[in-house]
Amino acid sequence: MILSHIDRIDRALFKVIFRPRYRRWLHHCIRMTSRSGDGILYGAFALYLVAFSTAQQQTLVMVLLMAYLIERPVYYATKNLFQRVRPCDGVISHAHIRPSDKFSLPSGHSAAAWVFATVVSHFYPPLAIFLYAWASLVALSRVLLGVHYPLDVVIGSLMGYGCALLALIITGTL
Repeated sequence: MILSHIDRIDRALFKVIFRPRYRRWLHHCIRMTSRSGDGILYGAFALYLVAFSTAQQQTLVMVLLMAYLIERPVYYATKNLFQRVRPCDGVISHAHIRPSDKFSLPSGHSAAAWVFATVVSHFYPPLAIFLYAWASLVALSRVLLGVHYPLDVVIGSLMGYGCALLALIITGTL
Protein backbone atom coordinates (compact mmCIF):
# COMPACT_ATOMS: atom_id res chain seq x y z
CA MET A 1 0.00 0.00 0.00
CA ILE A 2 2.65 2.52 1.04
CA LEU A 3 4.98 1.46 -1.79
CA SER A 4 2.25 1.89 -4.40
CA HIS A 5 1.49 5.35 -3.00
CA ILE A 6 5.18 6.30 -3.16
CA ASP A 7 5.34 4.96 -6.72
CA ARG A 8 2.34 7.07 -7.77
CA ILE A 9 3.94 10.20 -6.28
CA ASP A 10 7.27 9.38 -7.93
CA ARG A 11 5.61 8.92 -11.34
CA ALA A 12 3.66 12.16 -10.96
CA LEU A 13 6.83 14.04 -10.02
CA PHE A 14 8.58 12.53 -13.04
CA LYS A 15 5.82 13.86 -15.30
CA VAL A 16 6.33 17.35 -13.83
CA ILE A 17 10.11 17.26 -14.37
CA PHE A 18 10.47 15.46 -17.72
CA ARG A 19 9.89 17.29 -20.99
CA PRO A 20 9.55 15.50 -24.33
CA ARG A 21 11.50 18.30 -26.02
CA TYR A 22 14.19 20.71 -24.89
CA ARG A 23 15.85 23.58 -26.69
CA ARG A 24 18.81 22.23 -28.64
CA TRP A 25 21.47 23.86 -26.43
CA LEU A 26 19.76 22.71 -23.24
CA HIS A 27 19.39 19.17 -24.56
CA HIS A 28 23.10 19.16 -25.37
CA CYS A 29 23.99 20.40 -21.84
CA ILE A 30 21.79 17.76 -20.20
CA ARG A 31 23.32 14.97 -22.31
CA MET A 32 26.87 16.18 -21.62
CA THR A 33 26.16 16.34 -17.90
CA SER A 34 24.83 12.79 -17.97
CA ARG A 35 27.82 11.59 -20.03
CA SER A 36 30.22 13.10 -17.51
CA GLY A 37 28.94 10.39 -15.16
CA ASP A 38 29.49 7.51 -17.63
CA GLY A 39 32.75 6.42 -15.98
CA ILE A 40 35.38 7.77 -18.35
CA LEU A 41 35.99 10.72 -16.02
CA TYR A 42 36.63 8.38 -13.08
CA GLY A 43 39.13 6.29 -15.00
CA ALA A 44 40.95 9.33 -16.41
CA PHE A 45 41.13 10.89 -12.94
CA ALA A 46 42.55 7.68 -11.44
CA LEU A 47 45.14 7.35 -14.22
CA TYR A 48 46.20 10.96 -13.71
CA LEU A 49 46.58 10.40 -9.97
CA VAL A 50 48.57 7.21 -10.49
CA ALA A 51 50.87 8.93 -12.98
CA PHE A 52 51.49 12.07 -10.91
CA SER A 53 50.78 10.84 -7.43
CA THR A 54 51.71 11.86 -3.96
CA ALA A 55 51.07 9.58 -0.98
CA GLN A 56 47.74 11.34 -0.38
CA GLN A 57 46.69 10.85 -3.98
CA GLN A 58 47.60 7.16 -3.86
CA THR A 59 45.37 6.84 -0.83
CA LEU A 60 42.61 8.69 -2.69
CA VAL A 61 42.84 6.20 -5.59
CA MET A 62 42.75 3.28 -3.13
CA VAL A 63 39.66 4.65 -1.37
CA LEU A 64 37.91 5.35 -4.70
CA LEU A 65 38.65 1.80 -5.85
CA MET A 66 37.35 0.38 -2.57
CA ALA A 67 34.21 2.53 -2.80
CA TYR A 68 33.45 1.37 -6.33
CA LEU A 69 34.15 -2.25 -5.35
CA ILE A 70 31.46 -1.83 -2.69
CA GLU A 71 29.03 0.23 -4.77
CA ARG A 72 28.91 -1.84 -7.98
CA PRO A 73 27.73 -5.16 -6.42
CA VAL A 74 25.23 -3.32 -4.22
CA TYR A 75 23.97 -1.46 -7.30
CA TYR A 76 23.56 -4.63 -9.41
CA ALA A 77 21.94 -6.58 -6.58
CA THR A 78 19.47 -3.76 -5.86
CA LYS A 79 18.66 -3.25 -9.53
CA ASN A 80 17.95 -6.95 -10.02
CA LEU A 81 16.00 -7.17 -6.76
CA PHE A 82 13.56 -4.36 -7.60
CA GLN A 83 13.46 -4.71 -11.40
CA ARG A 84 11.62 -1.43 -11.71
CA VAL A 85 10.64 -0.63 -15.29
CA ARG A 86 12.16 2.58 -16.63
CA PRO A 87 9.90 5.56 -17.33
CA CYS A 88 10.73 5.34 -21.04
CA ASP A 89 9.24 1.83 -21.03
CA GLY A 90 6.13 2.68 -19.05
CA VAL A 91 5.20 6.31 -18.50
CA ILE A 92 6.52 8.02 -21.65
CA SER A 93 6.92 6.82 -25.21
CA HIS A 94 10.67 7.49 -25.50
CA ALA A 95 13.72 8.74 -23.65
CA HIS A 96 16.21 11.27 -24.96
CA ILE A 97 18.92 8.60 -24.76
CA ARG A 98 19.07 4.83 -24.87
CA PRO A 99 19.42 3.40 -21.35
CA SER A 100 22.27 0.98 -20.71
CA ASP A 101 19.98 -1.69 -19.22
CA LYS A 102 16.30 -2.33 -18.71
CA PHE A 103 15.74 -1.51 -15.03
CA SER A 104 15.72 1.90 -13.39
CA LEU A 105 16.06 1.52 -9.61
CA PRO A 106 18.64 2.61 -8.50
CA SER A 107 20.40 5.01 -10.83
CA GLY A 108 23.96 3.79 -11.36
CA HIS A 109 25.07 7.16 -12.74
CA SER A 110 23.83 8.86 -9.56
CA ALA A 111 25.48 6.27 -7.31
CA ALA A 112 28.84 6.47 -9.10
CA ALA A 113 28.82 10.29 -9.22
CA TRP A 114 28.10 10.48 -5.49
CA VAL A 115 30.85 7.96 -4.71
CA PHE A 116 33.30 10.11 -6.64
CA ALA A 117 32.10 13.41 -5.17
CA THR A 118 32.10 12.11 -1.59
CA VAL A 119 35.54 10.51 -1.68
CA VAL A 120 37.27 13.33 -3.55
CA SER A 121 35.59 15.92 -1.29
CA HIS A 122 36.99 14.13 1.73
CA PHE A 123 40.53 14.59 0.40
CA TYR A 124 39.96 18.07 -1.09
CA PRO A 125 37.31 19.82 1.04
CA PRO A 126 37.44 23.14 -0.89
CA LEU A 127 36.09 21.26 -3.94
CA ALA A 128 33.13 19.77 -2.07
CA ILE A 129 30.49 22.29 -3.16
CA PHE A 130 31.45 21.86 -6.82
CA LEU A 131 31.66 18.08 -6.65
CA TYR A 132 28.33 17.70 -4.87
CA ALA A 133 26.68 20.15 -7.29
CA TRP A 134 28.09 18.15 -10.22
CA ALA A 135 26.89 14.83 -8.72
CA SER A 136 23.43 16.33 -8.17
CA LEU A 137 23.31 17.55 -11.77
CA VAL A 138 24.34 14.12 -13.06
CA ALA A 139 21.47 12.63 -11.05
CA LEU A 140 18.97 15.24 -12.27
CA SER A 141 20.08 14.76 -15.87
CA ARG A 142 19.01 11.12 -15.73
CA VAL A 143 15.44 12.17 -14.91
CA LEU A 144 15.47 14.95 -17.51
CA LEU A 145 16.60 12.45 -20.15
CA GLY A 146 13.69 10.14 -19.29
CA VAL A 147 15.62 7.08 -18.12
CA HIS A 148 15.01 7.35 -14.35
CA TYR A 149 12.31 8.39 -11.95
CA PRO A 150 13.21 10.93 -9.24
CA LEU A 151 13.25 8.25 -6.52
CA ASP A 152 15.72 6.19 -8.59
CA VAL A 153 18.28 9.00 -8.53
CA VAL A 154 17.68 9.82 -4.86
CA ILE A 155 18.23 6.19 -3.87
CA GLY A 156 21.24 5.92 -6.20
CA SER A 157 22.73 9.10 -4.73
CA LEU A 158 22.23 7.90 -1.14
CA MET A 159 23.69 4.52 -2.07
CA GLY A 160 26.77 6.15 -3.59
CA TYR A 161 27.23 8.44 -0.59
CA GLY A 162 26.86 5.51 1.81
CA CYS A 163 29.28 3.29 -0.11
CA ALA A 164 31.83 6.11 -0.19
CA LEU A 165 31.52 6.62 3.58
CA LEU A 166 31.88 2.88 4.14
CA ALA A 167 35.05 2.83 2.01
CA LEU A 168 36.46 5.79 3.94
CA ILE A 169 35.78 3.95 7.22
CA ILE A 170 37.18 0.61 6.01
CA THR A 171 40.38 2.23 4.76
CA GLY A 172 40.78 4.21 7.98
CA THR A 173 40.74 7.58 6.24
CA LEU A 174 37.55 8.91 7.84
